[in-house]
Amino acid sequence: MKQRRTDRTPTVPESGATCINNASWHVDPERTRRLSSLADRAAERVVIGMGLRARSLVVLMGWLSAAACAGDAPASIAAPNASTDAPRQPSAMMLPSKTAGSGGVVADNAAAGSSGSPDARGAMGAPGLQGAGGVLGAGRPPAAMAATAVGGSAAAGSVAADGGGGGAAAAGSGSVDAGAGAAGSDAAMASCPAKNSYNAGSNSVTIMHGGRSRHFSVHVPSSVKAGVAVPLVLDFHGNGSRGSQQESSSGWRAKADSEGFVAAYPDGVGNGWNVGNCCGESLMSMVDDVGFAREIVKTISTNMCIDAKRVYATGLSNGAGMAHRLACEAADLFAAIAAASADLVTDPCTPARAISELSVRGLSDTAVAYEGGNTGSTGWYSPGAKGTLMLWKGINGCTGEPDTSKQYCETYTQCQGGVEVTLCSLPNTGHILYENSLGYNVPDEAWAMFMRQPMK
Repeated sequence: MKQRRTDRTPTVPESGATCINNASWHVDPERTRRLSSLADRAAERVVIGMGLRARSLVVLMGWLSAAACAGDAPASIAAPNASTDAPRQPSAMMLPSKTAGSGGVVADNAAAGSSGSPDARGAMGAPGLQGAGGVLGAGRPPAAMAATAVGGSAAAGSVAADGGGGGAAAAGSGSVDAGAGAAGSDAAMASCPAKNSYNAGSNSVTIMHGGRSRHFSVHVPSSVKAGVAVPLVLDFHGNGSRGSQQESSSGWRAKADSEGFVAAYPDGVGNGWNVGNCCGESLMSMVDDVGFAREIVKTISTNMCIDAKRVYATGLSNGAGMAHRLACEAADLFAAIAAASADLVTDPCTPARAISELSVRGLSDTAVAYEGGNTGSTGWYSPGAKGTLMLWKGINGCTGEPDTSKQYCETYTQCQGGVEVTLCSLPNTGHILYENSLGYNVPDEAWAMFMRQPMK
């Protein structure tokens, strides 16, 4: 029962405390003791059961003092000293049922939210619950995370990944929008140029990379229109060869003309590529050929409109080893690869995501033995065609049995991310397998897989 006021004239309360309306009260000492005990236990419940910090306790006790002036508790209740009063064991007593303040759900990595704001008669807002953090894109974990808020609404907290987009927590809800992590910074192409800087046909391009002058040619079909995004295929030559020789023999130039995509033919340092255990000057000098490939894609994309979701790599022999390495180390940029006459020798191979891979091997290859082992005159080790198939199966988390419905080929289709892993083994076919007696066309088969497997 509320205490009754003795008069309507504002005076100083008997306790000596000044209330909001400066009204005085006749205080029953025994009732004051009981209500004070209830308030103490309620405060303990908030402090221990909900984990409020000392400053939140001060706000709570300020509410209790304000409530005393409104008739819900005696004015003699005072806030404890937040710096010295240690909490006791929690009581079974709960706070009186009042209108709750705005207690929000807090997302992981969100900035600290504000405590719920009580009204003159309302209880404190309950502390926010910890929600899930932002979704990371492809790339490294964030360098730092913001502190988790206690109580109140969460500020929108995004998590950045290297080159990738992070999911942002919705303010006040703690929910997370699955931010679509864009492909890495190299694949996030600038807006398409208004016109193509390259002419239809073959274009010779020289750039500086790694302190060296590096060359590649770009073949642009006449059907390519300015401002229209088209796929890009990088075709790497074998050891001892050059880009121009690869362009004239691999069949990818004709495929580019018929399908309307751009093909690029890089030159390796010393006519070879650094794939980790081969070959020549590029290996001895530890040339950054992965960085060079990235720079090729960036340069071409600056000069014409390239579809960032459809950038692919292929090659022969040492160039096929280069395609394997790009799958291992640049899966943020290249959507899929096709390797002819070479195995996966990049170790470790830890792609940023599952990536589709096609290997085409000649059963009569004497330069890079189908069975694997120490290879040719160089003596470098190769896991073999079947070994490479098993490596990529494991890397991509493929399960089940391979599909063998296509002649010469076995394909694992139950892989992470919906990718596929294929080995096509060509009988009576040697190392240079673009022209074979079987009618098997490497660019045709590879392009069909490329079109099924854009960047996801």
